[in-house]
Amino acid sequence: MTTDDSAPGLRRARHLVRPRWVWGGLAGALSGAVVLSIGVVVLSVPLSLTGTVLLLLGAACSVRGGVLYDAVPGFSPRQELRQMRDGTVHPGVAAGDMVGTDRARRDAVASNHLTRDLERAAHHPERAQWAPVAGWTSMLITATLVVSQWNLVAHNATGASNSFRDTGWAILLGLSGMRVAVVAGRHRISGAVMLVSGLGLALGGMLAEHDHFGLQMVEVTTGCLAIACALVAYLSPSSPA
Repeated sequence: MTTDDSAPGLRRARHLVRPRWVWGGLAGALSGAVVLSIGVVVLSVPLSLTGTVLLLLGAACSVRGGVLYDAVPGFSPRQELRQMRDGTVHPGVAAGDMVGTDRARRDAVASNHLTRDLERAAHHPERAQWAPVAGWTSMLITATLVVSQWNLVAHNATGASNSFRDTGWAILLGLSGMRVAVVAGRHRISGAVMLVSGLGLALGGMLAEHDHFGLQMVEVTTGCLAIACALVAYLSPSSPA
């Protein structure tokens, strides 16, 4: 452990980093590694020994310069070059060191409060928000009604009437469902539109004339689901994120 009384702000530093020693030792170690590699390739004992000595000396210089304690938040080549040019010496960071700045204390306090809030929320979970689920389900119902037109609607006056009626309800369900899915809050108007659309589908499936029984089942089923989605959207409002 060393201290440097001549350098301001470093009086209490346990380890110092000397960039000239660090980068000079790194350059020497790399040079030694290259010489050692060449010596191994050409089977030259003198070159191998020279490379080994350079490698060890370079590594020793880097360690002596504090390379093991040269921890920085971000690497800046310009800053490193400036420190080597000026011969700057700065405190290093060793294992177990703690930062004592005001900013670090504020961050620690904020993190502590956040952790406590998360733990408190885990023990007291808020009510689940089902309105977005109801909204996306309404849009799925819309897609189902549109797809069912291709195979279940007869090509006559009765089928045209069924298709026109279902298309209207599907449009209302899709628009109100999209609002419920993406907008927070209690959706009174959208829920009412979904409820009317669901009732229209269910009553149309039970009372209107159809040429295909499958279309009746689709209308009654999707109508009941739309009514359920309307009630969920009204009773379980979503809050802003």
